[in-house]
Amino acid sequence: MNIGIDIVECGRVSNLLNNKIFSENELIYIHKKKNELSTVAGLFAAKEAYFKAQGTGIVKSKLPQIEIGHHENGQPYYVNNGQAVLSISHTATTAVAVCIIF
Repeated sequence: MNIGIDIVECGRVSNLLNNKIFSENELIYIHKKKNELSTVAGLFAAKEAYFKAQGTGIVKSKLPQIEIGHHENGQPYYVNNGQAVLSISHTATTAVAVCIIF
């Protein structure tokens, strides 16, 4: 089992929407959430937490491949990895994500 955690300041992610970091489904989710920076920061933190749990550190070229989905109840999950669990939390100014890989 491995764990990764990341915290992101919401004000530092305003330029991430144009950098091909998010999948098409993630961009739809962000738009549904009215492009709130806390949503963007939470998704980005989830991707970073995943790489930290893997022990590789962030791999920019693979960021779009780590897709975050949401169940009907709002619970986030990694779309392409059933071996990883995810929790995301945010305030208006920061977002944090924890990833555990079994």
